[in-house]
Amino acid sequence: MTLTLTTDAFRDQHGDPATWTAATLDSYQVIGEIAPPPPPPYIHREMQAEAEAWQASAAGQQRLADELAAKGHTIAAGIHRRGAQDARQHAEAARLGWPAYEAFLNGW
Repeated sequence: MTLTLTTDAFRDQHGDPATWTAATLDSYQVIGEIAPPPPPPYIHREMQAEAEAWQASAAGQQRLADELAAKGHTIAAGIHRRGAQDARQHAEAARLGWPAYEAFLNGW
């Protein structure tokens, strides 16, 4: 069995980067130069577009919730308020880029 040394495998082996020594950081940087991680599947511009779409969804759901609440439909309004809140959370994560968005989606 051949083990491939990657930056992900290095982090798995050495734990939290906040606890690394200077030598550990240097080793990690060298590995990153030899075997850099693959690029994220979505670039920054695409993630910003995703964030805008989620923000638009949140605004639409919030408008609908307000209209329903004004008509006395409190249960339906609450459902759409929660949907708007969820969409805002997705937008916030997407604004930070793919790694943060992926972590949000996976509940990390």
